[in-house]
Amino acid sequence: MGDDTLRQSVHDRFVAVNGDHPMTAEDDAYVRAHFVPASVEALELMLADRLPLPSYVLGDGTPMVPADHGRPAEIAGGIDRLHDWFVAFWEGDPETGEQEWVAYLSGQYVCLREVLPMRIKHKAERIAEAAAAVDLLRRDPHDPVARGMLGEAVDGVLGVPGLDSMLRPMTAYDRLRFGGPTSREQWVDAPRAEFLTPTPPTWPLRTERLVLRPYEPADADAFAVGWASEEWTSLLLSRPMNRAEVGEMVRRRTELGDGLFISLAVATQDGTVVGDSMLHLQGTGLSEGEIGWTVLPGFGGHGYATEAARAVLRLGFEHFGLRRIVANLDARNDRSAALCERLGMRREVDRVADFWSKGTWTSSYEYALLREEWAAGA
Repeated sequence: MGDDTLRQSVHDRFVAVNGDHPMTAEDDAYVRAHFVPASVEALELMLADRLPLPSYVLGDGTPMVPADHGRPAEIAGGIDRLHDWFVAFWEGDPETGEQEWVAYLSGQYVCLREVLPMRIKHKAERIAEAAAAVDLLRRDPHDPVARGMLGEAVDGVLGVPGLDSMLRPMTAYDRLRFGGPTSREQWVDAPRAEFLTPTPPTWPLRTERLVLRPYEPADADAFAVGWASEEWTSLLLSRPMNRAEVGEMVRRRTELGDGLFISLAVATQDGTVVGDSMLHLQGTGLSEGEIGWTVLPGFGGHGYATEAARAVLRLGFEHFGLRRIVANLDARNDRSAALCERLGMRREVDRVADFWSKGTWTSSYEYALLREEWAAGA
């Protein structure tokens, strides 16, 4: 069979599986960037149902495959062993294994960065997990188990790959041939936008004596004296800063970013800035937060940090639906340790000489509070 006839035969089979849909210039550029032309040998094996069909066929008729198109056969120990090696991943369920083999040969696993049986199984598992989580979260957006499930499905956890790392972007052509949104759009982008993208609260937060609000450029003046002090910064992560550096720090803190790091100036009702507080959203499914605070020189001993921290805990647990909030601090910071305990936080970790700070190895504590513990004591 001549090369042109071979290419046409593969093209016809490709169209029979995928339909005949137009490919835009953007589609063409995407495919050329992420796939390679199939070899004549690969085309022959496709027609013999021994290797997957092309992932795409360009407008000029070029059949395109992943760069590692032949890698599964190499791992299996040769093309003759590919089928048995592949279906063995569904041991105990041969029917599903054969169904996945047929799907694999169709070349339609274009959503995967690695078209391997383990990744095919992972994709199915993570999508089922995401679908179950979305169903639960539409009933209760703060469901901690569902948040964990969705975080694992989308972003993965230690030892479990998530869909974000497994799935390719795909193209408008893929939406046509699969008759709907791409796998990434449906199971990464949409759930992330609906459930894993923080919604900012209405500012400011008000307590009996304090106003917690996003930073303003004028706040640099209030923080300049504190940040110039080696004594005041000695237990913080950053070194002393001059006025220009403080101005830049404040400017950066006025930028909203992705909404995961919430940095707030803390002021009295008359507008006097007395310190700051922060909440960093993190963890699987954005279900955990880290809290922090400072009190400027001259304003300690009035309970401002405690009052502000309680407002931030409420923000984390009630507005963002966190299940757990932690505080990490230098073990020499007795005042912050005492504050954690006033807040009802437990000292969970006592690390010895675990991090490098300002020329020395220092120790640290981690305190934590669960939502139910906070609710019981609120």
